[in-house]
Amino acid sequence: MKQRGSAQSASPSIVLLGIASGLSPFGVTIAVPILAGIATSFAADFGQVQWVISIYLFGLAAAQPFNGFLCDRFGRRPVMLTGFLIFVLASVAAALATSLQAMIVFRFLQAAGVSVGTVASRAVVRDTHDAHGSTVALAWIAAIMGFAPILAPVMGGLLGAQGGYISVFLVTAALGFCILLLMWFYLPETLQPDHARPRWADWMRNYLRLLRSPPFMAHSLIFGFKQGSFFAFLAVGAVIFENHLGIGQREFGIIWGLMAFTYVGGAVLSARLTRRYPVPLVMHFAIAATLCGGWLIVAVYLLSGLSVAGLLVPLALLMAAAGTVTPVALAGAVNAHFEIAGTASGLSSAIGIVIGGMFTVISGYVYEGSFLPIAVLVAVAATLSALCWLWVCRQPNPA
Repeated sequence: MKQRGSAQSASPSIVLLGIASGLSPFGVTIAVPILAGIATSFAADFGQVQWVISIYLFGLAAAQPFNGFLCDRFGRRPVMLTGFLIFVLASVAAALATSLQAMIVFRFLQAAGVSVGTVASRAVVRDTHDAHGSTVALAWIAAIMGFAPILAPVMGGLLGAQGGYISVFLVTAALGFCILLLMWFYLPETLQPDHARPRWADWMRNYLRLLRSPPFMAHSLIFGFKQGSFFAFLAVGAVIFENHLGIGQREFGIIWGLMAFTYVGGAVLSARLTRRYPVPLVMHFAIAATLCGGWLIVAVYLLSGLSVAGLLVPLALLMAAAGTVTPVALAGAVNAHFEIAGTASGLSSAIGIVIGGMFTVISGYVYEGSFLPIAVLVAVAATLSALCWLWVCRQPNPA
């Protein structure tokens, strides 16, 4: 593919990078409100249909490390364009699938393609910013990404109610195609021509190097357990709202979408605060809010049972904290080894998604009608994220 600019010849749009990154979580959350419809269409039980979400997460996890290496070897632009083309084709195929098993396969391919958005975007940011600047830029990208879980469940609920799951996958294909065109015209290559390109033999060596790096692992695990705190609830969220609170899939999509505004607020706050205050100080408060939100869900449920307010207030606190924590954690992982930014970005994302996917699967198995195991699972994930921050603080020059 013809390059429209050489490395460093133009600054990539943070908005475009945020939109490209946002399609990945968009693909997860737009399918949540239509799970019941998919189950009905294919006469499947909830445990089987849950793989529509889980396989997407594992697809992200499996592809991101490989995509990160490709970004370091071949450049950011060609890998981005190829990945989004795969996403578009797989979305159309998922809409046309004639069995649940086929849909699950195409969901995996969807994820494998779109996973390049977050990986390459973080590498592009590290190409064009210093360590502190990348933290601020990633915070703004996180704020833009935050609109994906606002819009996706609303669109998923409305489209699912009107046109079924087929219309949902066709819309994701159309969105992917539009972003692909924008990147074709406006995304320059930012990897320097003289940058040392890793060889295929370096692939596993670099990953082992990252896995043995305490700064990289600590920041990646913070991100992972933060993801886990949300996916533990999101995996059964629509069922809990309908069975316990009498709120249908359309209304659940709207409520969850509106809740995501708190994530955007946290990301904007992170971008502003990290400009004015030391990053560790900002993280101390964000991690404290994470712990409070996680255990508040358990406390409120034990004291007064399950209610809309008792559920949404702690989740809003968790979301706001995630908007602040996530960009700092991801920047910390990439900055730990900036010379292989693509590889570090891919592996850190994969670690986060694997942990999030594990919590999704665990949530599906432990939920048997009672909300308490889900509440405890959310709190455990929040606690593990806080413990990983303590690990960062014990290292020289944290964050």
